[in-house]
Amino acid sequence: ESESAWRSEGDDLNDSGPADGQKQPAQGMFMDSAAMKEMIRKNLLKEEYNVAKFYHETGVWRDIATSPHFEKITLIVIAVNAIWIGVDTDNNSAEVLLQAHWTFQTAEHLFCFFFSFEWFSRFMSFKLKRMGLKDGWFVFDSVLVFMMVMETWFL
Repeated sequence: ESESAWRSEGDDLNDSGPADGQKQPAQGMFMDSAAMKEMIRKNLLKEEYNVAKFYHETGVWRDIATSPHFEKITLIVIAVNAIWIGVDTDNNSAEVLLQAHWTFQTAEHLFCFFFSFEWFSRFMSFKLKRMGLKDGWFVFDSVLVFMMVMETWFL
């Protein structure tokens, strides 16, 4: 049988071509390779996001917030906190922090203090404090630190 028996006339072509009646190849399921290459080029040339461009040019808070050492320490504390949450879940039967053993209370206060300091140093680094609202990670961290402070020091 011929190939045309398996396809209808418009399968490979669409009628949205030029007014002169010539038919254009259908777009199909996949993006045009030239358009995809252009999109990739634009993304490669796009300036990498860096929150430090919203920070003060100089200052102790900027130095802390942009320090690679502080970033590594923060990542270590996040990892230790994740492990500690598991230890706390398995071994702390107290309903509220004030009823917990002193080791659990101390650990919670230390984590809360560190994360509050980390948030504060980043907040103080912003040239315009409202620019913190444009940084998704800062907004996310703000919510987490707020909840941690409320749970640890107010509830």
